[in-house]
Amino acid sequence: MQFSKTCVISVSYKNSADTAACVRSLFASTVPVETVVVDTTPYDMELENALGFVPDLSVIHATENVGFGCGNNLGIDWALGHTVCEFLFLLNNDAIVLPDSIERLECAMAAHPDVGIMAPRIAYLDAPAILWYGGGEIDWRRASVYTPGHNRAANAQIAMTERDVSFATGCALFIRRSAMEKLNGFDPRFFMYEEDVEFCLRAREKQIRIRYIPQSLILHRVQGSSRVPTAQREEFWSVDNASLPFYAFQVTRNRLLNVYLHAHGGQRFTAMVFFPLMLLRRAVPFLIGGRLDAVVAMFKGIAESSRALKKDMRMQ
Repeated sequence: MQFSKTCVISVSYKNSADTAACVRSLFASTVPVETVVVDTTPYDMELENALGFVPDLSVIHATENVGFGCGNNLGIDWALGHTVCEFLFLLNNDAIVLPDSIERLECAMAAHPDVGIMAPRIAYLDAPAILWYGGGEIDWRRASVYTPGHNRAANAQIAMTERDVSFATGCALFIRRSAMEKLNGFDPRFFMYEEDVEFCLRAREKQIRIRYIPQSLILHRVQGSSRVPTAQREEFWSVDNASLPFYAFQVTRNRLLNVYLHAHGGQRFTAMVFFPLMLLRRAVPFLIGGRLDAVVAMFKGIAESSRALKKDMRMQ
């Protein structure tokens, strides 16, 4: 049996078919990989049946839906404690790797020994000519990030330019073991959304370089775990989204929490000026569209971000 340099960690929540497709793609990889699936359903019998074809697969069963970040943390802890893999690859279960995707990331790590995190190019699974992620940057005006070239050609110049970036999406985050040991996984205060932003902000504070590698391509179904049938990020803010209050609450809370935790000086000033404007821009169409529940959820998110921070300060 070949030695695996990489341990892939994938969190599964109520979409066993996507998880099985993801695992199948991993088994077609040109390099051997260790794979661990974290079931946060929990104890999803459909998942057990869907993965029956896999002879050497580790499955961790969470006792409840602990969210994306903490679900990954369960897999990270397992990988650090049960493998000697040099790299960890956090991969959405609704993503597909090409046969050479992981090999290219491993080679890039070898070529850049001072880089801690690699981020592959990501295109839509159902529209592989369209870019979903082509490198990302922290943007304090949004209290989040922006991804140049998003929803444009997957082979555009910006998409094909290898470079250092400040944000690697948690959809497909390739990290050196030593870097993960310094970062210790995702912040458990984040249930879903923006946890990868916090992770990258922490990485930057610890002087861990993040590099975008367009030669490695991942195909992403997009938001399979959220069960929302959309291929456009903006549609999550649509008044027609049944899950809009959940999304509005989590995003508002977690973006503000990132501001409190990581923004300083001009960064915090920028966030505090522009973020309320963003909320207002979202709230107006919500009210017009009869989605008062989403507006209420945003205000609850603001209040909860403050409570989460105060709770943390009391515990220190």
